[in-house]
Amino acid sequence: MKRFGFDHFGSPRVFNLINAQAPQPKAGQVQLEVLGFGLNPYDASLRRGEQTARPLKFPIVPGSDVVGRVSALGEGVDDFQLGDVVINYRPIGGYSEFVTASTSKIIKKPTAISFMTAAALPLVGIAAFSILNQLDLHQHDRLVIIGAGGGVGSILVQLAKAQGVHVVAIASLAHHDQLKALGADVILDDVEAQALQSHHYPNVVNVRFNGATTPLAQRLVTSGGKLLTSAYVDVPDGDYQNLHLTKLAPTDVALAALMTTARSWGLTMTIGESLPFTVEGVRHGHELMEAGNTGGKLVVMQPDTVLNAAHLNRNLL
Repeated sequence: MKRFGFDHFGSPRVFNLINAQAPQPKAGQVQLEVLGFGLNPYDASLRRGEQTARPLKFPIVPGSDVVGRVSALGEGVDDFQLGDVVINYRPIGGYSEFVTASTSKIIKKPTAISFMTAAALPLVGIAAFSILNQLDLHQHDRLVIIGAGGGVGSILVQLAKAQGVHVVAIASLAHHDQLKALGADVILDDVEAQALQSHHYPNVVNVRFNGATTPLAQRLVTSGGKLLTSAYVDVPDGDYQNLHLTKLAPTDVALAALMTTARSWGLTMTIGESLPFTVEGVRHGHELMEAGNTGGKLVVMQPDTVLNAAHLNRNLL
């Protein structure tokens, strides 16, 4: 089988094709034929050698987001069948033709979610669910989302609206039409947000990747309110609850909640580009991430996935 990885850190050109034996599922696992996988900024950080908390052996094959078809069952697996199309969140290794996954890390893909959204969803979806869960919001609560046009932000908008939360979405003008379609109540760019009444909102989330809008977030949160940032940056203490997304919710709980929202409310992501399932496709995707010119989430898809979607959907919920 093919895998896409690297044996030294560097530019997107370090990715090479790795030939390997297809992994076989252990008890409680399934084997997945990968139909597509998402690219994340974490993958690029891993490729550059910036993730030092958990040293990994070369060759390194990134990939947290997978949509795949069950191609083999491990001992004791009776809640999935061969041919089921599932969404898989994993720590690493998704840039492959075949992977294995514990049944607690997969969930059947509903027809309410497209194949490309399924490939793009796991990491950002679980992060968004974890943020909302940590804030413990209720119907009619008010929430400001800074960076609402990104992957985590756009899913957070949809999850919050599905719960009846009043959402103020702050993003660049290019994302405003998308955020209107997702149901955000108020949509502003950074300049307009600066004009908002300061210290006015009880729940403020900053999901900008580099945390650069921390001063704006501090300005908007009310005394005693909650300020949560997902970036690895220091946020000065103030008269608010200073929160960080330090731990993701359990994968099975988060995926179940995401699929419930998909069926009852709808769940979608903006896809910047669907790239070919080749080493050049992976390299090009990482080049786009380096340039900051993605236009949405990037996915690498098998060539026949979209064409055969009607056939594959027969195995979905």
